Amino acid sequence: MTHVLIPSNFQEDSLDCLVELIETFPGLPLKVLLFHALEVPTCITDLLMLPRECREEELIPARFSRQCQELVQELEQVQEIKHAFFYGNTQSAFGNFLKANKIDFLVAPAGFRFTPLSSFSQNPMPYLKKAALHLVTVSPRVPQAAEVLAQ
Repeated sequence: MTHVLIPSNFQEDSLDCLVELIETFPGLPLKVLLFHALEVPTCITDLLMLPRECREEELIPARFSRQCQELVQELEQVQEIKHAFFYGNTQSAFGNFLKANKIDFLVAPAGFRFTPLSSFSQNPMPYLKKAALHLVTVSPRVPQAAEVLAQ
C-alpha cells in the first residue's frame, strides 16, 4: 500500500487530480491523505483561543466527505481517502508529520491555488517543495475540456 499526501482546501477541486494520479501509477494501490496546513500561533492569547476558533470538523464540509467516500467506491485503486491537518511552522515539524502518517510520496496538483480555511491557514507548497520525499506534479483532468475534445 502506497501512502500519498495531497494538499487540499477540502473542496471538490481537491479531488480532480485523483484520476490522473491513478493513470500515472496504474495498478498501484493508494491510500490518500488530503491535508491542510495550519500555523501554530506564537502569541499566548492565540494559543489559548486556538481550540475554540479552529474546530477541524467544521472546516471539512459534509458534502466533501461524502464525495471522498464515493470516490473510494468508484476507483478501485484508491483504498482510502483521509483528511488531516498539519499544525506547525517548521520544515522539521512537517517531516515529523510525514513520518507519523507513513507518507511514501507527495502529490501537487499542477494548478494548485492555496485557499485559506481559517485565520491560521498557511500555504503548504513551501513545505512540499523542501520535503525529503519525491514530489509528483499531476495535472487535474478538466471534464469540460475532455467533452469538447471528444466531439
